[in-house]
Amino acid sequence: MINDKAMDSGGKKVITAILIALNLMMLVIGILTIPPNLQSAEVNDSPGLSAEQTVPATPPQEEEFPPVATESGSVVKPEETDSSLSIEEKDTNLSMEETYASLSTEKRPDLADFLWYTEEVAYDGLPSDANIIDNIGSLTGSWKALIIYDPNNEYDAGAMEFLNVSLTGTAESLTLTLDWYQIFLANEGESVDETDMEDSVFMGKWENGDLWASGPGTIHLAQFYELNGKQYAVGTMDTPDGTPALMALVRP
Repeated sequence: MINDKAMDSGGKKVITAILIALNLMMLVIGILTIPPNLQSAEVNDSPGLSAEQTVPATPPQEEEFPPVATESGSVVKPEETDSSLSIEEKDTNLSMEETYASLSTEKRPDLADFLWYTEEVAYDGLPSDANIIDNIGSLTGSWKALIIYDPNNEYDAGAMEFLNVSLTGTAESLTLTLDWYQIFLANEGESVDETDMEDSVFMGKWENGDLWASGPGTIHLAQFYELNGKQYAVGTMDTPDGTPALMALVRP
């Protein structure tokens, strides 16, 4: 199994090469989609509409809400009446809602979600200000995930795979469900849609802060941590054919 915290210089070169190829492919896709966008812009810039037709007229300056009468008979504007919560109380409640909201996400991942890993953590290890998570109860739910195959270029099988991972269960009996999304094959220089693939299920347990799960291979997530309102996980995956892989998770 490869090192969880860092890779050698050869592995760094392989990942860099995959990232460059992936970015080039995305650039080509972007160029191919430019003509329709330009055509749409030309339609929007058609001289058929005058400035008066395209810019909304300024509405007359009227009071947004009419005055209302209170029980005492006085007349006040709605904004002058007391609200049930002050601005400070509303802000506090909103902050609490945001703080305790679930970080679970089912959004599909892309490369930008994992720059923290491909540019930093894969080589330098965890940030010094990371807060280690040692309670699986706060980790259940859905994550965005990345798998980097053959990171040290030992098997000529370099690839990056994007997917979603759902973690359910307890420390003694947990389930990882891998919902495949897209894989970029370095040698072929192409991306393959995997949304129609059947999900893969891994069964395992949480032990001393480590997550072990077996299925079509073995997943070992050795470090979970929180930083700046996000949760992260890093580890490795041993595939059925013996190709080593790095694995990273993030949410939201």
